[in-house]
Amino acid sequence: MISPEQIRAGRALINAKQSELAKAAGVSLATLNNIERGLGDPRASTLKAIEDALSLAGVLVENDTYSETIILKKYARPTAYDGFTASQRVMEILGNDPLTKTQSVLFFIRENTTSGPGSNLDDHRVCLLITGKVRKILFDQVGFNLENSARIAEVAGVVLASLVTFPKNVFFVRSKIEDTTISPIDEAITQLSNLEKHPLSDPKEFFSIVGNWDDIFATCMKTEGHPLLDLIQYTDHVSPFE
Repeated sequence: MISPEQIRAGRALINAKQSELAKAAGVSLATLNNIERGLGDPRASTLKAIEDALSLAGVLVENDTYSETIILKKYARPTAYDGFTASQRVMEILGNDPLTKTQSVLFFIRENTTSGPGSNLDDHRVCLLITGKVRKILFDQVGFNLENSARIAEVAGVVLASLVTFPKNVFFVRSKIEDTTISPIDEAITQLSNLEKHPLSDPKEFFSIVGNWDDIFATCMKTEGHPLLDLIQYTDHVSPFE
């Protein structure tokens, strides 16, 4: 179980305040303060909540008979996420995660080398790289695509949340790129860092990389309150890069 010393060291690695870790772990600031000072006898569930919050922020805790270790994983590549679960996790990072301290979001579309022969609708994946203050999270193994209205809704919702939260720091790559998932995460992030990036101020420009914008728009028009329509309305009235 995580120790007070490891909690303090973990916070230091990600430059987090006690209040930020307490919020992420769902515990009171007074409780966390007492634990870090070695006061009281905290519940195992409370320590686990703190350790889990640090783990989501990239801080790994290792204990054995001889040592207590804290490691910061500066790169993360979430796996086994379906589109719905992944969009929830992305939304948490963008809006409610006080530890990641997101600074910018990069959207890109990669080839999907696992799609079957002759596939048209499933030959791509919509991906994003979230850059935080001390780490980067690469969502390129997720099932985001634009093959139907529901999938478009997931992507549009994430783009809209990014623009609302970080209006001057949302970018995209203007063309489809090779499959990044075949490369180790450090190489993939280096590849993305070397690509030319453009402000994502017009959803049409980004979504058209995959297919015909008029067809995509017509698909979503059939659903009242579709997130793509909200995204269009937002970018029409608020230019995030003025």
